[in-house]
Amino acid sequence: MKKAILTSFLILLCMTAAIPAQAEEKPVKEEVIYSIMVDRYNNGDQTIDSQVDLEDPTAYQGGDIQGIINKLDEIKANGFTTITLSPIMANAKGGFHGYWIEDFFKVDEQFGTLDDLKKLVSEAHDRNIKVVLEFVTNYIAKTNPIADDPTKADWTKPTTVRDTRWLDDTVTLNQADPEVREMLFKASSFWLEKGNVDGFKLHAIDQSSPAFLTDLVNHIKSVKPDAYILGDVLNNNQLDKEYLDLGIPLIEQTALQQSIVNVLTNVGTPVSNIYETWEKSGKREGLVYVDNAYTDRFTRKVVEGHLNPETTWKLALAYLYTTPGTPMIFQGTEIPMDGDTTEEILKMVQFNQGNDKIKDFLEKISAIRTQFPVLSYGDFSLVDSNGAMSVFKRTYQDKTMFIAFNNDTETKSVSVKDVPEGMQLSGLLGDNIVRKDDNGEYKLALDRETVEIYTVEENKGLNWLFIGMVVGIFAIFVIAIVILSNKQRKRERKSL
Repeated sequence: MKKAILTSFLILLCMTAAIPAQAEEKPVKEEVIYSIMVDRYNNGDQTIDSQVDLEDPTAYQGGDIQGIINKLDEIKANGFTTITLSPIMANAKGGFHGYWIEDFFKVDEQFGTLDDLKKLVSEAHDRNIKVVLEFVTNYIAKTNPIADDPTKADWTKPTTVRDTRWLDDTVTLNQADPEVREMLFKASSFWLEKGNVDGFKLHAIDQSSPAFLTDLVNHIKSVKPDAYILGDVLNNNQLDKEYLDLGIPLIEQTALQQSIVNVLTNVGTPVSNIYETWEKSGKREGLVYVDNAYTDRFTRKVVEGHLNPETTWKLALAYLYTTPGTPMIFQGTEIPMDGDTTEEILKMVQFNQGNDKIKDFLEKISAIRTQFPVLSYGDFSLVDSNGAMSVFKRTYQDKTMFIAFNNDTETKSVSVKDVPEGMQLSGLLGDNIVRKDDNGEYKLALDRETVEIYTVEENKGLNWLFIGMVVGIFAIFVIAIVILSNKQRKRERKSL
């Protein structure tokens, strides 16, 4: 009960802190990112729906910048501190996804105007939320004037990407050409300065040369030194080390995503398998996620495994929010949305079908991550495993936390030894308190498919003050009942 009250207080504290005029400056590792595909999020301005066709899932569906503005309070309430937007540059007809760019310096008319973007950024900053744009630097639409301009033949090159969603109808830019580079650098400056966005998620960095990316990152930093720079990866192959040293601090971890999904949607699979995948990556930190616009919805994998979506989503979210890296959550997770086809994955977010328990968990886990920097910066190690249950340890400065996941088919326990004398482990999710047993160990026991996050705090034994308050309240209640009963009996006697 006390831990539940404490967690509620943490959530309230995060939501009611003084709101600055600009988004609070914090390291990118502390962010919690909400990924939005603009056209498929929320329709806030129906006057700009000229290309909207609700009967055609490959056409615009009406999501726009105003629709995002209208949902900023909900985004904040769910604990998100940064939003990433799919490309909003002017696109060829039907380019709802944003990858068929015709003009790098204009907002697509189906999404709004530059003034709408400025308003979004301002409103987001008022709520301490940063705004990051996805920036496509490799591709343009076949209808882009550049593609047919004979004087710019050197601006493009043969496309090597095939059978990739939305990119078959594009032309590849030659990023080695000085004029192309100059155009892309100017475009990045335009959105940073005119739109006041907080940074970029660079699309398909694995399709760009490290030399170009290095120059682009340096240019972005010269315009806005504190700009956030994220990296999207098109292919699932492990990136070469040179891509990891380009000054792009957060790059999608595709191998880790696949491991998290495979483990948590198959009950009985050891959680330690995810840790081993992370070790094989060189213990790299980056963007950690379970689904996005290119993958099946995580919920679909859960349903296929005949699992409870609420239970499994809690396991997944807890792992994303407590493992090294920055969690990135795809729009609709709070519902949670389902699907394994493009049409289903990219449906408009169904806000009227939300799952309050998952929303509550998002708020709680985000408040815990915000309150304890150890979950953003701490060393990460595997303490021990028992079957499909594993306990992990995070340490930072003088703070230690343990995170226990039981993905087994039955209740499991793991014992922890390296806890300082006179301390206890207190759970933040389930109000569990674990004290040292006769063997000098702390036995962490969890029901199947559950998770707990433990803080290390002073062992105060039984809280007699708290117990006394409860007993006192109960005693007062009993006395009141006795008094009322006696009065009732007296009234009954008088009436006879």
